[in-house]
Amino acid sequence: VGLGAPAWDLARPAAWYACGLLGPGEWARFLDAYRAARGPAVPAAGDPWPALDVPARALTVQTAARMIVKSAADGRPLDEVEQCVVDACARIAAVPAAAEGELAPGGTT
Repeated sequence: VGLGAPAWDLARPAAWYACGLLGPGEWARFLDAYRAARGPAVPAAGDPWPALDVPARALTVQTAARMIVKSAADGRPLDEVEQCVVDACARIAAVPAAAEGELAPGGTT
């Protein structure tokens, strides 16, 4: 934390939110607290997804791959959380990524 592109510091909670593992209320409280602390990864107001979209997607795919490998190594099916992350990958593939500074799907710059 604190080195490199700041958006990667928020990639995990953003991915959890995008996967449905972190509820909208918890995400809003987290994002509000981050902004109140003047965190640099997202704008102080407005849509955070142009900055978070690509890191959150990348972490979701990486996490899903690790979960699949672990469940296969354990000889068991994916559990509920693992399946949510894998399902999110299918949704990710259906929506174009928002590059930083571009219009996010359903959002603003």
